[in-house]
Amino acid sequence: MVNQDAYRRELEYLIQYAHDDWLGFSVLSGSVGSLLGRGASFQEQLTLLLRIVGDLYDAGARAGDLTESTRDPFLPWRMEMAEVLARLAAEVQSHSRLPDSGDVCWFTGP
Repeated sequence: MVNQDAYRRELEYLIQYAHDDWLGFSVLSGSVGSLLGRGASFQEQLTLLLRIVGDLYDAGARAGDLTESTRDPFLPWRMEMAEVLARLAAEVQSHSRLPDSGDVCWFTGP
């Protein structure tokens, strides 16, 4: 069970991070590990990761790909949140571990 105060603080940090910089999965995976502690199952980790991503979406952050373009360095995924969560769940399960930055996508805020 995740401490709700700790979750709220971590989410606020992640929202600010996505606003200030590209938010990669290594940061999200670290947050999941910090909130769950040692011994959490892969399914528990995935569930919390998807909860965090959903809350980031609610806060305005979007998933997408970094590009080499200096004009448009971020290409957002044109999907609804449910589609993004389904895609992320499938991608993460195919890796059988929480992803690192650059494995699946990046996030950025408004």
